[in-house]
Amino acid sequence: MHTTFIVNFIGTASPSTIKRLSAMTHENGGKWLSSKVNFIDQQVAGVIKIDVPANSEDSVKNEFLKTENLVCQFTSTDASLHDKGAIVSVRVNSNDRAGIVNEITQILDTQGVNILDMDCHRVFIAGGGNGVSSSLFTAEMALKLPAGLNIEDVTHELELLSSDTKVVVEA
Repeated sequence: MHTTFIVNFIGTASPSTIKRLSAMTHENGGKWLSSKVNFIDQQVAGVIKIDVPANSEDSVKNEFLKTENLVCQFTSTDASLHDKGAIVSVRVNSNDRAGIVNEITQILDTQGVNILDMDCHRVFIAGGGNGVSSSLFTAEMALKLPAGLNIEDVTHELELLSSDTKVVVEA
């Protein structure tokens, strides 16, 4: 019998710390079903969905808990929810402006779309010959669409945010 849970963690760590936790999960007969781990300098924030034999659950959780400088939280979940539904990768490009991330997430939420991953980037463009400077915004997202919703409807709604907003569906 297997059990599935999600571990959320924040703190100070290195990539070798994450590698050690992954290896320990594997040694206990488990696997990471999905993971998102972000580093900024030596700070880390992560969310990992783990499937392990029920008799190894406490061992795996204890390894996370005893990792120095990490604060961990665990939540039970259902393994059968993993990898169901249409998952699409999209990139949203637009001139940067205040509130753009909020606008994007509101549109997706209204349509029942789940954001699995979202990486946002802003690039400052210095003025050319006309002296005008601006920032470009890009959001790369993995989206899980609800049944009956197609990606064309989602891209259309996102592109209505502004005349300069373009959505590219990644193959």
